[in-house]
Amino acid sequence: MSPFRSILAASCLAAAVAIGAGPAAAHHSFGHYAMDKTSEIQGVVSKWEWSNPHCWLFVDVTGADGKVVTYGFELQSPGELLRRGWKRTSIKVGDQLKVAYRPMKDGTPAGLMVRTTDAAGKLIGNPMPSGPPPGAPPPAGAPGAAPPAATTQ
Repeated sequence: MSPFRSILAASCLAAAVAIGAGPAAAHHSFGHYAMDKTSEIQGVVSKWEWSNPHCWLFVDVTGADGKVVTYGFELQSPGELLRRGWKRTSIKVGDQLKVAYRPMKDGTPAGLMVRTTDAAGKLIGNPMPSGPPPGAPPPAGAPGAAPPAATTQ
């Protein structure tokens, strides 16, 4: 292999590693959840995302004042949910649910889902483990999605 080809190959490899580092840095901590607290809401499913790296559940909750607030709940990956007895069809838009969750520390209407029951009070799947699932941040526009981090010099 010529020196030029070696340099070109090394440059391509370095570029590929640099591009792949972005998604790896996107992983987040679960420090924004109050892991020592559990809250509960009841409402109607407005959106259900069965996708990697995490599933997301959005529930519309009508307050005493008649205003609707959408809560966003982070769940584990589809593979982990399947192992816990969930299916893609376990929840549908329009379903009445009760959700227990670890709330956001800042009071945002969102959290890390702990367990979910249907309108009849039947548990959907098995409860989640006490710790957070590893993975990526909420999808853009999800309640509780963190704004881009500010850089300081």
